[in-house]
Parts: sequence; C-alpha cells; structure tokens
Amino acid sequence: MAASMFGSEPLAQTATPLPGDAAGEPDTAETEVAPEPLPSAIVESTPLPAAKPPIPAGCESLYSPSMVAQLQGYGVVLNPAWARAELAETVSLEDPELVNFVTSRPNLQCLWVTPGGGSGMGIETRIVPVTAEEDAVVQARLANLGYDRIAELGGTRYVFGVAGSEFGAAYGESHIVVGGYWFATSWLELGITGYTADMVTTLLG
Repeated sequence: MAASMFGSEPLAQTATPLPGDAAGEPDTAETEVAPEPLPSAIVESTPLPAAKPPIPAGCESLYSPSMVAQLQGYGVVLNPAWARAELAETVSLEDPELVNFVTSRPNLQCLWVTPGGGSGMGIETRIVPVTAEEDAVVQARLANLGYDRIAELGGTRYVFGVAGSEFGAAYGESHIVVGGYWFATSWLELGITGYTADMVTTLLG
C-alpha cells in the first residue's frame, strides 16, 4: 500500500394544538391557568459533550521553519499539484480499521513527496480532530495492533517500522492522539526524527 502511495502509481484505494372556540363551547380566554413546572430532569442542565477542535487551516502552518528546511533537504515538497490531484483519496496506513476511521471523518492531508511525481519516497500525515470518545477508540485500536509505545508530548505515541518492507524499502508509521487531534503519519524511505513532535508543538504550542 505504501509503495503505491509514494510511487509512480496512485493508490487504488462515519404540539398539541391549542383548544379552539368550537361552536357551543364557553369562552375561556380570560381564564388563566398556571403553567406546570418543568420536570427536574429538564431543569437541571446536562453537560454537553466536548466539541472537536477545528481542522487546521492548512499544512503550511503545521511545521517549524527548521523542519521545513530539513524535509526540503531530502528533495521533497509539501503537497505538490500532482499529489493533490492523484493522492487526495488515499490513506497510506496499513490497518484497514484505521483507514476507515480516517476516511469517515473530516481531516487534513499533508504530503511530503518529490515535486515531479512518485519516487518511492515520502511522508503522509492525516490530522483528524477527535472527541474524547473517538480518542479512546483510536488509542485502543493502536494498542491492540501491538505498536511500540512511547510516552511523549503529554500522551502516548505509537510507532512501528521495518527496515525492508515487502516493497523493498524502509516503511513505518507514527501515531499520537493529543490535544483533540490524531496525528497519523506513514513514511516510506523517509523517517525523519522529530517529525511528529514538530507538528504537535507547532500546532498546539
């Protein structure tokens, strides 16, 4: 899946009506009836579920200048036209359940790939705003997948990587759910140390 994502081929890839003055009925317009009190369950305020944070306005604001320079040093650029056209509907994660979660919710896709087309190298990140309940669902799935866990950035980062995947290239993923966002990253031949931390601290401070 990841090779198709970053290679030359795009990946193929939740009232009752008021009483009327009927003929023969007495006029009751002057009769005042005290309204019944509302049930206590309605009077008592019920806390609303926490709202999701907004989707970031764009990928450009998610990276520090030093991270941008580091990535560009590998010959990749952010969201070139060919990638926006060919890869907008793809999600390069290995687990189908995580893919379904991403595609069923509004999210922001950030792609670092070569400017002229697929080259077998790149990084994709999906930033997905989540509620507390969705946060728990995502983290439970990541834990069940057996990814390595790292206490980081006020949360738990889940990672895995292989030096030589079925595509003959190094591949890996990095996930963290923090501050109401799920940062879901996959990379092929371009595992950048500090990439996830840079996004989280740039967006959330």
